[in-house]
Amino acid sequence: MFVLAYDSDCGPCTRFRRAVEFLDSRKALTYLGLDQAEAAGLLNHIPQNRRHRSFHLVASDGRVWSGAEALAPLASQLPGGRPFSFIVGTDPLAYRCAAFVYSTFSRLHDGGSCAYASGKTALTDAIDLDIKVEATKGPASGSPI
Repeated sequence: MFVLAYDSDCGPCTRFRRAVEFLDSRKALTYLGLDQAEAAGLLNHIPQNRRHRSFHLVASDGRVWSGAEALAPLASQLPGGRPFSFIVGTDPLAYRCAAFVYSTFSRLHDGGSCAYASGKTALTDAIDLDIKVEATKGPASGSPI
């Protein structure tokens, strides 16, 4: 059994967890927020300042993988994921490609989008802000009202 520890306060992280959970038809994983995983002592081997930087995969024997290094063991737990796991785990170029994709998406986490609730994104906040700005400007000068 494996535990996927993720930032439950982060919209992109929560969507990642939901996607993994959808693919996890065999229910091989348990999902815990980072705070719950910390409280359970599952992240004790990870320095405090790195715990909220990525997701973590924790094996029942105590091994922990974080971020891109967790992709191969995570995939191995999902139906059809073993070929991906094998390729990423054995081919350095495939690992670098997977790590690049992961780091690109993890910038959403690093960019502050974690401050947004799961249904809210920086884009929806920008749209909301734009609507509020337009509302405070009033009608454009010279327009008939």
